[in-house]
Amino acid sequence: MRLGETARLFESPITPEQVCAEHGDLVVELPDGEATVTTVLERAGDDEYESYEALRASLFCGLPAGAVGRLGYNDRDAPPVGEDGPTPVSL
Repeated sequence: MRLGETARLFESPITPEQVCAEHGDLVVELPDGEATVTTVLERAGDDEYESYEALRASLFCGLPAGAVGRLGYNDRDAPPVGEDGPTPVSL
């Protein structure tokens, strides 16, 4: 099941404890491993979610840095004047 398909599983408001009790063992696949919903929500540290969108945002914010790819990578803009930017990496 993809994250976008999960909205129908939740009623608002809901606490992290309620989410984890029902879905905490679901695995989030990451580029460098995996994490459970419980682990991700513990990192986020919220008390309650007033809407599905708030829960979804918390799930994204609770992901470890490795979930988003190379840190500092930006293929859209050059570094600002006076800054060197990240060290280029050859793939």
